[in-house]
Amino acid sequence: MIRLLAAALCVSLGAGVARAQETIEPDRPDVTNGTHIVDIGLLQVEIGGLYTHAAPGQRAFGSPFTARVGLADWVEVRFGTDGLLTQTDGFTHVTGIGNMQLGAKLRLWADPGGVPVLSILPTVNVPTASAAKGLGSGSADYTLALLTGSDIGRHGHVDVNYGIGSIGVGGGDPRFVQHLVSISASAAASDNWNPYLETFWLSRQDADGGRVTAMDAGAIYQIGARYAIDGGLQFGISHDAPAFAAFGGVSVIVGEILGRRGALGRQRQAQRRAARRAPRSSTSR
Repeated sequence: MIRLLAAALCVSLGAGVARAQETIEPDRPDVTNGTHIVDIGLLQVEIGGLYTHAAPGQRAFGSPFTARVGLADWVEVRFGTDGLLTQTDGFTHVTGIGNMQLGAKLRLWADPGGVPVLSILPTVNVPTASAAKGLGSGSADYTLALLTGSDIGRHGHVDVNYGIGSIGVGGGDPRFVQHLVSISASAAASDNWNPYLETFWLSRQDADGGRVTAMDAGAIYQIGARYAIDGGLQFGISHDAPAFAAFGGVSVIVGEILGRRGALGRQRQAQRRAARRAPRSSTSR
């Protein structure tokens, strides 16, 4: 959909995982990523489907997948793929595997409660999609996004991203610079429901394309601490934006992958969070 946007993992399921993280916080389904980093030693998987209608006869479907692993308080590593892609212009129909993404989310600054206020997300988009089929450019993309966010009142939250990328076009043509600005506002309608509204702007999606501006709205429904489902709709505002898109997916904290190291790391993480949130004694300095 937008370019600015593993090895086998041995995991174990257990009731302790649900207690390891206060609640699941997926980066999907919107374009804007939150500052939250997956807790130490946990694997979080986010899977979805995306249907795009660009113009009469032009349709596409993708099945994005992201795996996120928390390595420390301040960093998570990420592996992603566009999944199986299929698209048609009304005359021809192509299907194939999309590009792969490798990246990491790093915390730069956290508030007194331990929640990251500022994070960065460097990503390399690996050209595994077939350029011959028109599913990719055949060139790698290099992007860096700055992520920040803040609570608003008791139930609201807003996330803001700025991204810049060096985008390849293939065929020996020069690369171009792409900018992304996005803002997503959400509200906790209940203990489980989190509806959101987002708008984003891309300087251009293709070398010869124009600005892309769109809005989308949806909701995330959290099922306990380990599961979440989501869905929403997107509508293009600018001429070069897809006219309409529909998406949905599921996010799961699968389990422990770092063994005892991960469990001990999360215990220390929980203790630090509790200490930061505890009210200071009136005699303390």
